[in-house]
Amino acid sequence: MLTDAHCHLENNPSLAQLQIQNGIKSIINCQNPQEWSTNLQLTEHKQPLSFGIHPWDADKLTFESVLPYLEKADVIGEIGLDSVWTKNSLALQTPIFTKQIAWAYTQQKPVILHTKGCEELILHTIQKYPNRYLIHWYDSPNFQQEYLAADCYFSFCLAVLSDPSIVKLAKTVPLERMLVETDGLGSVEWLEKRSIKAEEYPSILAKIITALAKLRNIDQERLTAQLAKNLNEFLR
Repeated sequence: MLTDAHCHLENNPSLAQLQIQNGIKSIINCQNPQEWSTNLQLTEHKQPLSFGIHPWDADKLTFESVLPYLEKADVIGEIGLDSVWTKNSLALQTPIFTKQIAWAYTQQKPVILHTKGCEELILHTIQKYPNRYLIHWYDSPNFQQEYLAADCYFSFCLAVLSDPSIVKLAKTVPLERMLVETDGLGSVEWLEKRSIKAEEYPSILAKIITALAKLRNIDQERLTAQLAKNLNEFLR
């Protein structure tokens, strides 16, 4: 069974239906209340949903305003810190991030993390709040061993075909902590620099799994089954 540990639907009903019809279990990301409502409808309540204040939205949402959605969500995220892709200051991002991490810890809800440029700071934060953490699209060559020691899950996207830092991580992460993700078709388009149709989605996931299987010298069917088991464990 194919799985996708982190997917932005981006209001794409064709993708949502394809996932359901093909039995592709996907954690669907919701970045604001409107997207939560839209994704509930698109997924027909058949997929696990994640919700959290993304660092890019730290100037738009407050922890208190989204608490009802955090309570309903299967997963908290994606949340994190970003010093690369947003103008929002870390002084603005950090209190919101910490509140969400601390709350998820008290509820023992799993968390999806966005770590761009703030890998060390996030590492030190999660060490204070033991939980099930999924590090999505981790492309830093630094602190890989420290995150592995923290027993995090890691999700790999198509960038595993081209990014040396991601290849290095994919070779060392324990198989029981490995997951795959697309990050949504928009991210695939950004990587591939071309338009992507929803019909290509299963083959994109298969391409990621093929690359990981080759890196780990493991049977592709066995790895696919392990990835499904890992996602269920993360969501438990």
